[in-house]
Amino acid sequence: QFLFREHHLGKLKSTTAAQAVQTMNPSLNIRAYDMAVGKATERHFNEDFINSLDALVTALDNVEARLYVDDRAMQFSKPMVDSGTLGSKGNVQVVVPRMTLHYGAERDQAPASIAICTLKSFPYRIEHTIQW
Repeated sequence: QFLFREHHLGKLKSTTAAQAVQTMNPSLNIRAYDMAVGKATERHFNEDFINSLDALVTALDNVEARLYVDDRAMQFSKPMVDSGTLGSKGNVQVVVPRMTLHYGAERDQAPASIAICTLKSFPYRIEHTIQW
């Protein structure tokens, strides 16, 4: 979330994040994509595409997409950095093939209750509106 400012409202997260990171480090080669990641877009993110990468860096907003990219990273032995937020909580996981656990190797336990910061500021499931 630290990459985004009020003037970015309404703009694609992928494009905004790529521009912000490129400003921080102009030597990086970054390309933002404005499509979902998964089986439906495998023709874009195919074997040639993945083999052209040194590593995968994600900031995906759903578990299904994260698991898909994690699986592809493992298939092609590519390092991956996954990051995400949930309410006011953030996480980063660095995955090195055959050295560290990958994203799908362990699942977080479901929280016993819904965090109040999620209810007030970041509701993303129907249960959140019912709870509120």
